[in-house]
Amino acid sequence: MDNRKTITIIIFGLAALAGILLVLLLPSKSHLANIDFYISDTNNNYHYEVNERLELLINDTVAVKDKRLIWQMGNGDTLIRNTNVSYTYTQPGTYLITLKIDDNYSVNKFIKVISGSERVALDSIPRIHGVSEGYQGEELVFFAEGEGMDTWQWEFGESGMVDAYEQQVVYSYDFPGEYIVSLQTNTTKYPVKHRITILPRFEKAEELVTVDSLTMVQNDIKKHLQAIANAKVSQKSVYYEHTNYIRNKYFCMDADQVVVIVNEEKYNDFNGYCQGLHFLESNKKKRVSIDDVKIDDIYCVKSIYVTQSYIEK
Repeated sequence: MDNRKTITIIIFGLAALAGILLVLLLPSKSHLANIDFYISDTNNNYHYEVNERLELLINDTVAVKDKRLIWQMGNGDTLIRNTNVSYTYTQPGTYLITLKIDDNYSVNKFIKVISGSERVALDSIPRIHGVSEGYQGEELVFFAEGEGMDTWQWEFGESGMVDAYEQQVVYSYDFPGEYIVSLQTNTTKYPVKHRITILPRFEKAEELVTVDSLTMVQNDIKKHLQAIANAKVSQKSVYYEHTNYIRNKYFCMDADQVVVIVNEEKYNDFNGYCQGLHFLESNKKKRVSIDDVKIDDIYCVKSIYVTQSYIEK
């Protein structure tokens, strides 16, 4: 009986030892699951362009030390290197970049590379910035944004004629109703349009409620953008939770069509901007502070104006 117990103990001991060795020898997938990479455009204009040098940066270089990294660029090119990865695309298109780690784990990311003329075209599309709801007799501000414009013809749908000729105009409606604001510029063949609802005149207390609602939406978006900026690169679920919240609650179009203007000078689409916020966590010396957020439309956000700064850690 004692011999059987001894043999049983030895068998269990060998099995436990084999399990420990297996764990030590196999790559840690849970550890690799935190690996991600992001793509930096060297001219800092938030566009990935043809013939621009792009830098591919891994969020945790220590974790991939001594591992074999293979970069597949989505156009047939393959790079085998660990650090200082730079690449330039010569043709526009959408590419799937794949990072393979020791043939055991891979990370994928789509990238859209545009030509210089595409970038100009994207930035030149006229956009009307203005509220989608106002009050009878209220002074409403409308602003036209777009490159290359030097003439503007505004029709606010009430008078039946051209009402203004400036880039930024103030207009008040005499009667409540549904109206279509039309803007014709020298850069477009057909007018761009904006729908607005004019409500009957209310007391000032009611108007204050509307103003507060706009502030609440802007503060809500600001809160979720800050959460994206604060999330670690490994916290993908946090990133998607907050981006999807903003997208589903406030957008009426695809997220890559919503423009984000940063500090009144840099332009990006919503997806690209949020991705940049998320990966800035990898910078251990500073983080982004979302100081203020303004939107063009409380019910259908098309443009987000972000004021942000860097805080040294």
